[in-house]
Amino acid sequence: MRKRLNDVDRAMAAQAILAIDTFWAEIFSQTQLNDLNYCDLFTQMWLQRKVKLPKTELYSFMPNISQRTAVKYVQRAIDEGMLEVCDCKQDRRVKLISLSADCQARVKRFLDYTCKTFSHD
Repeated sequence: MRKRLNDVDRAMAAQAILAIDTFWAEIFSQTQLNDLNYCDLFTQMWLQRKVKLPKTELYSFMPNISQRTAVKYVQRAIDEGMLEVCDCKQDRRVKLISLSADCQARVKRFLDYTCKTFSHD
């Protein structure tokens, strides 16, 4: 039989979410990328880390901001060295983007922390 959730359970979940958000801000505190929209972007990219993605596909990874703002966010991440750019061999107009090694390591730390935060061990 499933345990019924109560306000204590909900409070614990809320505290875990806040702790996770705070951890994100901490691991990106030395950059201008501690906004949670970058969390959305980098996490989505980490899920597809085996492939380089067209730059224009990245904007949809940040659904809580406009595309115009997302364009600026992606460019800032490139400027900060968290995203790497290369040309597409099939179409020189397309820029392919991937997470830098540094960004991948930070996202991995974030995901490890998230797993531990929600772990019931």
